[in-house]
Amino acid sequence: MSRNEPVDVCVIGSGASGSVVAATLAAAGRSVAVLESGRPTQPDRIPTARDDWERHLFDFFPRDDGSGRIAYAGDNEPGFHVSRFKGVGGSTMHFEGFYIRMHPGDLRRRTELGIGADWPVTYEALAPYYDRVEARLGVSGTLDNPFDPPRGPYPNPAIAMSCAVQRMKTGCDALGLHAAHAPVAIISRPDGDRGACNFCGGCWSGCLRGAISNAAQTYLADALGRGATLRTRASATRLVLDRGGRRVTGVEYLDENRELQLQSARQVVLCGNAIETPRLLLMSSRHDHPEGLANDNGLVGRYFSAHVTASVTTVFDERVDAHKGPNINGMVQDFWDHDDARGFAGGYVIALRNAELGPHYLYRRRFLGQPLFGAALLDALSDTFGHTATLSAYGEHFASADDRVDLHPDMKDTLGLPVPRVRIRHRDNEHAMHAHMSEQLRNIIDAAGGRDSSQATSSRALGTHLMGTCRMGDDPSRSVVDVAGRVHELDNLYIADGSLFPTSTPSNPTLTIQAMALRIAEGMAALPG
Repeated sequence: MSRNEPVDVCVIGSGASGSVVAATLAAAGRSVAVLESGRPTQPDRIPTARDDWERHLFDFFPRDDGSGRIAYAGDNEPGFHVSRFKGVGGSTMHFEGFYIRMHPGDLRRRTELGIGADWPVTYEALAPYYDRVEARLGVSGTLDNPFDPPRGPYPNPAIAMSCAVQRMKTGCDALGLHAAHAPVAIISRPDGDRGACNFCGGCWSGCLRGAISNAAQTYLADALGRGATLRTRASATRLVLDRGGRRVTGVEYLDENRELQLQSARQVVLCGNAIETPRLLLMSSRHDHPEGLANDNGLVGRYFSAHVTASVTTVFDERVDAHKGPNINGMVQDFWDHDDARGFAGGYVIALRNAELGPHYLYRRRFLGQPLFGAALLDALSDTFGHTATLSAYGEHFASADDRVDLHPDMKDTLGLPVPRVRIRHRDNEHAMHAHMSEQLRNIIDAAGGRDSSQATSSRALGTHLMGTCRMGDDPSRSVVDVAGRVHELDNLYIADGSLFPTSTPSNPTLTIQAMALRIAEGMAALPG
């Protein structure tokens, strides 16, 4: 085994949280090494750099990262599929940048509703970190959402509502709903070598202009500029402990040649995601931690959560061109805060979307398999392209201990490591929420004049919003980490990704992940050097 120069802090993962932790601790004068299992993204891999970009949408996702595939237990939600991006910047390299804050009540579900768990941190404590993350990323928005907690102005003006979103807004207005601009981590005006959004509509597969504030060009660039080291193609395999079993002394990882390396560190921060973080803890078992690290209470991997989601696509008689603009360009929060009258606990947000992509995507979604050829096919595409639009909703999932991530007993990935096995189910509350979501989406579409609308997708978990599995809490018997992100059972191991979420809340998680990561990293920086 080769040994690298010891560092103060080893950060595992270069995505939303790892980049924030690395930048914050490097700025505080700590020596930092970041381990990333993927490669950097090259501009020529971004699909919109090519004329035939629709044919190359999924070329953007690395296929040679050695991570293998995720195994699923037999009773998951129908259609559940985890979307991961193994590369520098993590999943922020293909996110839509919908940056909404949690509301105060979201963090008190146990107290208010008697279900889920309370967060050991309040909205008021998080608000200053929300402010600072939004400022660094140049979040674009405006104060037209009546349901927002009190806050200051956004760093950048809101991106104008697209034609499709304006059309959907007419339906919301007719129903008395409050359609507002969506706050997004996409800059609305140029910033240095980054261009403002040009409405190309390719957000989910990278941003050629650099308008999307992904981790690679924001916090990670800050970290590297302050002396942090980034090791790519470095797949963590085990956390190494001292003889007493209370302190992590380093991280073993396989490099790009599949040779074992050791990165020694005084502190280690896990910033993978709600699947990879518990996977590494479970893979790090030894004689005095037979069930994996931080898992004496059996909670590592438990309470895996992913948002309830529903989508409806419609057709308008006139063109609305929903292939142009940020993927999410408007929102409705009327159903966010809990209301007993709705018949379910928790709430959800409606996203007004512009993610219709191009004619090839339209063909595959609406006409593939139909007996249409030649002029008839061209006529069908001409009559439909630019006329479709989609509404989506994302809501709370109240996980149970049976929703979990563990290690597959037999299946290995291409590196010879156990594949993570995932189980997640929706229950009566989620089904009731999904029915309400679906009804409201169709009401908006009908009021906006849509026709030939698709049926709302069956209740399913959204595989891009991964939360839970290493819950944060004050009680060591009921949680994995404390409010400072430190693992209860170990003195110098921290977790700063979405796995520490006690509940999912209705919010897209990335902004809160980064706000929590900033809070945790600054707490670490304040400790004696």
